[in-house]
Amino acid sequence: MSSPSTLKIGAVVRCDGDDVDSLVSEFARSLIERGWRVRGLLQEMQQEVDGCVVSLHDLDSGQTRRITQSLGTHSTSCCVDPKAIADVSAVLRKIIAEGADLAIFNRFSKLEADGSGFHSEMLALMAEGIPSLTIVPEKHFAAWQEFTGGLASELIATRESLESWFAASALASGKK
Repeated sequence: MSSPSTLKIGAVVRCDGDDVDSLVSEFARSLIERGWRVRGLLQEMQQEVDGCVVSLHDLDSGQTRRITQSLGTHSTSCCVDPKAIADVSAVLRKIIAEGADLAIFNRFSKLEADGSGFHSEMLALMAEGIPSLTIVPEKHFAAWQEFTGGLASELIATRESLESWFAASALASGKK
């Protein structure tokens, strides 16, 4: 595990069944309540008859946008809606232009591992030196390490781990 004291890129590695979305959401809302400018996208999942519906919640605007499409109960294709991803990427591009104390990406997953999804926006935010936090499914962790060149902290899925990493990242950024 990398030292969280020097790296501004943090990844909570998610094993199947872990509810890290709630952890990251509560952490982000806590930072906002304490006066930090936290921006980005939180993932919300809801089980429906046709399967799981995935939506992204924009911390700035409060808007929630569905990013999956219903392909029918027997479909085996990826249900992520590419148009929705393209539309929501504007949230991340806005952070690049306006800054933040912390940028949150909902996931580094298959799309990003394959060079699409929020791949470009993630790289641009990281290049700006903005502390960035994401969730990485365990099966995509090797691709994440390659993507970041090993310059990311692997965080334990606890509030204490997130707080410690952010405090070190904010200090490294010259904030509070």
